[in-house]
Amino acid sequence: MPMRPRRSGSQRILFIVKNLYTMERMGVMYLSSYALRLDWSTDLLVSDGLSYRRILSHIDETRPDTLAFSVMSPEYEAIRILASRLRADTRCFMLFGGPHPTFCQDLIREPFVDGLLFGEGDLSFPAFLEKFTKGEDYTRTEGMHFRVDGRLVFNGPARLIEDLDAVPFPDRELMAKGDPLHRGYTSHFFFASRGCPHNCSYCFNHKYNAIFRGLGRVLRRRSVDNLLKEIAFTKSHYGTRYVYIDDDIFTLTSEQWLEEFAERYPREVGLPFFCNVHVKSVNETKIKLLKRAGCRVVCFGVETGDESVSRELLRRDISNQEIIELSGLLHKYRFKFATQNMLALPVRSPLEVDLRTLDLNLKCRPTFAISQLFFPLPGTDLAAYAAENGYLSPGSESSGGGIPDRTNTYSALTFRDPAEKMKVQRLQKLFGLLVSFPFLTRLLPLLMALPLDKLYALLYAAWLVFTMRFRLERSLKSPRQVLFYLRSLYRSSIFRSK
Repeated sequence: MPMRPRRSGSQRILFIVKNLYTMERMGVMYLSSYALRLDWSTDLLVSDGLSYRRILSHIDETRPDTLAFSVMSPEYEAIRILASRLRADTRCFMLFGGPHPTFCQDLIREPFVDGLLFGEGDLSFPAFLEKFTKGEDYTRTEGMHFRVDGRLVFNGPARLIEDLDAVPFPDRELMAKGDPLHRGYTSHFFFASRGCPHNCSYCFNHKYNAIFRGLGRVLRRRSVDNLLKEIAFTKSHYGTRYVYIDDDIFTLTSEQWLEEFAERYPREVGLPFFCNVHVKSVNETKIKLLKRAGCRVVCFGVETGDESVSRELLRRDISNQEIIELSGLLHKYRFKFATQNMLALPVRSPLEVDLRTLDLNLKCRPTFAISQLFFPLPGTDLAAYAAENGYLSPGSESSGGGIPDRTNTYSALTFRDPAEKMKVQRLQKLFGLLVSFPFLTRLLPLLMALPLDKLYALLYAAWLVFTMRFRLERSLKSPRQVLFYLRSLYRSSIFRSK
């Protein structure tokens, strides 16, 4: 029989995440809003930095009906260990959702999992909660799998929600429940759209689109009116000073939508904002509209400076010249901009490829060059390629086992030359500083040879936080915010190496 709620009255759900870092966990916040609509009480627990005794004590005190784990692939190993212990010490229904369960749905076979939510959850999650509350059979909920008395129940995916204006605003109170320092956080995240039609081999989107093919439009967008209402509400209730519009590609829309946004945003919100663009989805007209709207910072993916690797391995049909031309336009209109770069790719000469990426960034002259180590996201084509060609341990590309818990710690790949791998990892830590201070490139051979990994990790993290939160946002930070950043940095795994 399916598990039933253990008491009458308001039901309680405790969301559990490994870390907030300096982010808002938007997926959890949306699910919390759906739960609140159905009169559930919601809470958030951040497990990093807490002893198991404290975690168990919190659960005993709050007595939730459901423990809802939100899991990204790098976090899975730590969450798996925690959930295994909680399975033995609590009687709560244990639900897993987020990116990792979506792409590793065999997770339902784990003995500590009672339910698995895959996909966005806008239709599945409230349907499940409603049936759970009433004591009805919830095991046939689309978009979810279940374990009932040792028996597995698999269901097909739910449709993608079409009308994003019908989605409740995310529950921003939830973040402060997980970490009180979030209450003083004045930079907030928003989504104007969902979905990405591109087929990049390293990104989850190609796998996600395959799972939900035929179940709704890939790309969906909110109305300008609905988006502005949320931002204005957050500004008035939470003291927002800086806006991150975190769509995969904000400019993947019509010029008409952007024109309305550019006309209304300065008047109704009037805050500086950040957005992501794509070389193929932005032109001079759209850049002018972003400028008119008050956009302060633009970010776009370079990924690699090797055109053949970009085209053949990453499935990005973008030339270096197009990247340079976009950078020129951004300089022309006096934008601050960041580039996204991916190092330690599964290629024959990774250091040579990464030096080409550095050279391209030096030509583009971004305000900040963000560098990440290639992370073999489970289920993606590039992770499978890495495993098939001996760069990755068999099985880890589909389960996430044995891979680092952040994209900026160490490379998960095995290369022929361990010394070259160490040089690539050091280059990744120094990448942003090298682009911002090009004279340092003359010392690069020496810097890559020196075994100063913990120092480089500290420099990487400090430069990242300083640039993103101070140089680019250009807003004063309260002592509480500075403490928040420092604590997040301390709790991160940036200082681990392998």
